[in-house]
Amino acid sequence: MNPRLKSSKKWTSFPKEYLAQIEGVFKENFADHLENADLIIEGRIYSEEIVLRVGHHQKDRLAQANFDISMNYSQNEQDAVSRIHNCVDAAASMMMEYFEQEGDVDFPYVWREFPFQGKKLFLKFSSENTALEAEANKLLGLDEDTMLNEETDDEDALTRAEQDEELSPPRDEDEDSEDDKFDDEDENEESDDEEERKPRMFGGKKPKKIH
Repeated sequence: MNPRLKSSKKWTSFPKEYLAQIEGVFKENFADHLENADLIIEGRIYSEEIVLRVGHHQKDRLAQANFDISMNYSQNEQDAVSRIHNCVDAAASMMMEYFEQEGDVDFPYVWREFPFQGKKLFLKFSSENTALEAEANKLLGLDEDTMLNEETDDEDALTRAEQDEELSPPRDEDEDSEDDKFDDEDENEESDDEEERKPRMFGGKKPKKIH
């Protein structure tokens, strides 16, 4: 998985527990399509860029369908979690369209700008097999875990974002839903901050197709 920005060099992976939450969201929403397939979730935080990959690999195939999303984020604005939420929704929209069209989609194979949920993001599609890529790197003597450990300048980017009291607004101002109002009224539910740390697909709205 490669970043979009040339300046994106050093990175850290999303926290394992956060990747697990994202995986759970996709498994819940796409259960009918994942019975004979593996779901691969990768996420990286660079100094100015968030990159998310959601991969779908059917066990009887060599190729893997990868839905890659890139968005700029600002350490000053501490909006990493909000941008991850946008990336989750965009990847889900790509995956939904892919399944609805039975794989007959015209997604770009290079980064292409796309307006989504009032924001600007970039997306691309690829078919590289994550497991085979990892094996090839081992044969070449490239250990991705070692490479990642060397690139730790931004390892606390998500942590810094989560420390902000207004860490992740429910969505952009024009995307408030009735669910948000309901959550405010239920004192027995999790706190707003705890709830908004969790990725939630589409923010309670219908997905927007990616063309």
